[in-house]
Amino acid sequence: MFMPTSFALATFLCLAFMTGQGANTLLIATLSVLFGAILPLVYLFYLLHRDKVTRLDVPLREQRTIPYLISVLIYAAGFVALISVGASVPVYALMFSYATSTLVVSAINTRWKISAHAMGASGPLTALAITFGRDMLPLFLLVIIVAWARIELKAHTKAQVTAGALLGIFLTGVQVEAFYKIAGAH
Repeated sequence: MFMPTSFALATFLCLAFMTGQGANTLLIATLSVLFGAILPLVYLFYLLHRDKVTRLDVPLREQRTIPYLISVLIYAAGFVALISVGASVPVYALMFSYATSTLVVSAINTRWKISAHAMGASGPLTALAITFGRDMLPLFLLVIIVAWARIELKAHTKAQVTAGALLGIFLTGVQVEAFYKIAGAH
């Protein structure tokens, strides 16, 4: 339930249906969910089926690089697709943020196992808070639940979940705000 793809799915649907997509709303919702959640998850299932990863949450740091890099390509393709159909700033900005943030996590992962789950919760929630305001802040309690679960499962240390959550907030915040500024929106 608290996998990064769950947050992506919910956030992209929310942004697509609540930020004025006009006649393209269904297409934009479909593209954002397809590239932001479904295709990365399908690729993980493929890797699991081929025994290239041990579990869907890819607990072994050494197994994470290829899934991260393929996800970067999927998110980048999603960004291009969303721009081409006229998606709103919050939708394509978040997709761009997914691509670049995953690339950063991939680089960090070569040395240290940062929590992609914590980042996958805090990043989308940051996009919602920037787009819809302070009413979204209570949703950040979900980040605490995700962080607790990752520590409890012994998948990460406190430092790894804290770094993932803070990096998700920072990278998403900077990028989404930059796109708002470039587009003259917000």
